[in-house]
Amino acid sequence: MSRIFVISMDDIIGSERRSKLNYEYEWFKANENSLDLIKDKMIHFWNAGEKNRKGKNGVTDSYYRLCMKIYEEKIDNCIIAEDDCYLINLPRVLPKKICYLNGLFINNDNWKKYKDFNKETGLHQIDYDKSRILATWGIYVPKYTDIKPIIDMIEQSKRLRSIDIMLMKNQIINHYYYPSCFYIDDGGFSQINNKITGIHKNYK
Repeated sequence: MSRIFVISMDDIIGSERRSKLNYEYEWFKANENSLDLIKDKMIHFWNAGEKNRKGKNGVTDSYYRLCMKIYEEKIDNCIIAEDDCYLINLPRVLPKKICYLNGLFINNDNWKKYKDFNKETGLHQIDYDKSRILATWGIYVPKYTDIKPIIDMIEQSKRLRSIDIMLMKNQIINHYYYPSCFYIDDGGFSQINNKITGIHKNYK
């Protein structure tokens, strides 16, 4: 069984979300007070409020610290999830490549949803000429060394955006597993902004 790390805030909302998760997990505490490495390089819209700024910094900071833990402790066969990721099913044998386990496909040349991705069961390569994946709703890490490019990306980039945008633009993760192993349900509330994500599964 893969170790599942769930990134979640140590607050009432985080506690409520964790109580609803339908699988065994290891809680990795999210942090609003992000490292200077993140905070000093993050790009925000000029009109972004404090909630959005702290949230975006905190998410990237949490992914960075968790990636460091996985790499330094040499943790193989693990999954990175968020506290609004609910398990559908994990295949008996997971792929040997780092991959998305859910997300949101968009067209490469605009932000409209992309529908023509491969929907056969199994691992597929992302065609970055046509599409990209937004969000980080489950990432499978077969080998701890697979996480190093994410660490390098954060440390070496002159400017940072939200973690899903950075992964997408740098094409760090090149595969996805279909059907999605998780579905996302934020309960109609985001801790980062005022947008409602709703329920998403199977990359749409």
